[in-house]
Amino acid sequence: MTQILVAGQLAAALIAILSLGGILVKWGIVKPIKAYIDTMTYAIQPYANGGKSLPDLIEKVDALHLVVQNHIDTRHDTPISTKCLCDSDARA
Repeated sequence: MTQILVAGQLAAALIAILSLGGILVKWGIVKPIKAYIDTMTYAIQPYANGGKSLPDLIEKVDALHLVVQNHIDTRHDTPISTKCLCDSDARA
């Protein structure tokens, strides 16, 4: 019976030590690194463009390019270059 109690005490002590170690790692290492990354990657003008980023702008420009390309292809006989500047063009 005493062996079971000793094993339980050892397991409880081990769990407590590991939990304390996890808490120390989280607050001593992970939190400062995350704060540093957040500081280095903050938005320069967070309220400009509705908080949108440059990749959002690229997606919008690509979508607009496809709309204009489709408009030219279907409604006008304007000669256009066969080389498209975006990767998302279906004709390229």
